[in-house]
Amino acid sequence: MERFLVTLSLGPVQSLIGAARRTRDLWCGSYLLSEAVRAAAKKLHDRHPGCLIFPHLENPKEDLAPQNGPADAANIANILRVEVSLPDAAAVRSLCDEAKASAVSRLAELGDQARGKLGRTVREEVWQAQVSDILEGFAAWVSFAAVADDYAQASRRVREILGARKATRNFQACEELVVEGLPKSSLDGALETVLPKWPATERARRKLRLSKGEQLDALGVTKRLAGQSEQFTAYSRIAADSWIEQLSAVQQQRLRAAYEPLVPLELATRTSGNGGIYSALPFDAQMLYEFRLGNALSQASDPSEKEALSGLRQCIKQIVQEQTDAGKSVGKPVPYAAILKADGDRMGAFLSRADSVDRARQISRALHEFALHVPEVVRKHRGHAVYAGGDDVLALMPLAQAVSCSKALAEKFENSLSEIAGEMNILHEDRPTLSVGLGVGHFMEPLGALRDRAERAEHLAKGDSTDAQRNALAIALGIRSGAELCWRNRWSDDEAFKALDQMTAAFRNGELPTRAAYDLRDIDLRLAWLRKDDGSTAQDMRKAEVGRMLDRARTKGGSGQVPKELQELVAQRAQVQSLRDLADTLIIARWLSARTASDIGERT
Repeated sequence: MERFLVTLSLGPVQSLIGAARRTRDLWCGSYLLSEAVRAAAKKLHDRHPGCLIFPHLENPKEDLAPQNGPADAANIANILRVEVSLPDAAAVRSLCDEAKASAVSRLAELGDQARGKLGRTVREEVWQAQVSDILEGFAAWVSFAAVADDYAQASRRVREILGARKATRNFQACEELVVEGLPKSSLDGALETVLPKWPATERARRKLRLSKGEQLDALGVTKRLAGQSEQFTAYSRIAADSWIEQLSAVQQQRLRAAYEPLVPLELATRTSGNGGIYSALPFDAQMLYEFRLGNALSQASDPSEKEALSGLRQCIKQIVQEQTDAGKSVGKPVPYAAILKADGDRMGAFLSRADSVDRARQISRALHEFALHVPEVVRKHRGHAVYAGGDDVLALMPLAQAVSCSKALAEKFENSLSEIAGEMNILHEDRPTLSVGLGVGHFMEPLGALRDRAERAEHLAKGDSTDAQRNALAIALGIRSGAELCWRNRWSDDEAFKALDQMTAAFRNGELPTRAAYDLRDIDLRLAWLRKDDGSTAQDMRKAEVGRMLDRARTKGGSGQVPKELQELVAQRAQVQSLRDLADTLIIARWLSARTASDIGERT
């Protein structure tokens, strides 16, 4: 018998998670990938108990059991690593094939469950052709005998082999479809639809949340219907959370009663997951926005639908009026939220320092412990964790607490690995940290585009210069009627984070005018010829222009001057960052402060 170090990678992540138009697609894609990997890990553990290195679980029998829907359990990352004793490489290949077959079988099972919920026939031949080809798997292994029983060397070698294997694609003929000329799936345009030609009034279209002309392939249908739908929290519900929390308990109860009739009519979905923290309004909250409610009313043909929607509109109107009469202008909920995407820094170098299987398992256990705590940390900040596996995190966050949650996760990650890093004698500056990206966008944007923005923000947080890499937070704000703005700072820059917090609070309290950022942009344009001049004269000119602008600025309502401490803060930040960057920072702070649509100048 030989000792082998084996790595199995399952995917692709892009089609399983990245291809998304609705919140449900993003949620379910993460769930499907995790379930497939969970099934593969279970097969490996069943065949060779105790073989798992990544993930290393205390209770593998329970932790690897199939999940009926997303829960607070940590996800299983899509790259598995095991140590096994087998006769030869052929036996290793057979084991990897079995693991992948289990993953494929689990996806097919979830697909069948989705079809059962749909209650309508699909294009069977197209479905079968697609469902067996959703998942791809790459495996690599190395014999310990070939590396002198050195785990660190075996680990490096197996990573190199896996990278080479991924670069060597399998090219095989596609299965020919019986029906030609079918439209492509609307999620990513890669595969043909499995849906028949349904009339516009077909109820199954509403069950699948299909827009006009939208089509779905087998994976798309599975994303829309797999798992327990109530466990998923809609991005629109996350966006509206701060507005809902401002209402009194009685108003929340009335709003909940008015929203309830929409669920059996399939005009709304229920939300009961995430520890029940959204119980004040346990629904998707889309119909709190007039542009969604008005559109639904215009398309409603059934009298019961019109009655339910009209009742909700009247309830919202009354609540807003009551708040206004009480001197609390709540307006309409802000339609923006954030997708948080985080990833560990220096993890490759950290893992390469593991000099034994036991040490690697200790690292794996620490990462799993961090992932287990992610849902709780995110929930404390009113968000909902979509995915937490190892050092990867994906979550939906309300604007008000997105930055504080990001910081809490970074601190939790560093603390989770500090003990093992200390035991490995790793210097503090070389230890793993967490870089976080926040992609802020309107809930009507396709979820795939929002996730891409969060990924760009994460890459920005990682950095591209040797003197300021990693260990940072980056925010990418996509304004629906404008360009994308970015902000980045390392976690160690306390002054920058303090300034962002103060600016955010100032906008929330009406102490900074919304036009301050745009006035700064005007100054930057007027003094464009001085952008590359850091001399004292240029600095004095910029300082004078900013001071003059702040002196003329007025607080919300135009009744008072901007407080002196805020004027000093903006002037001080103008000395350490460009006026253009400072203007972007102010705009981002304004968005982070928003509770209502009017706070960011939007009409709903």
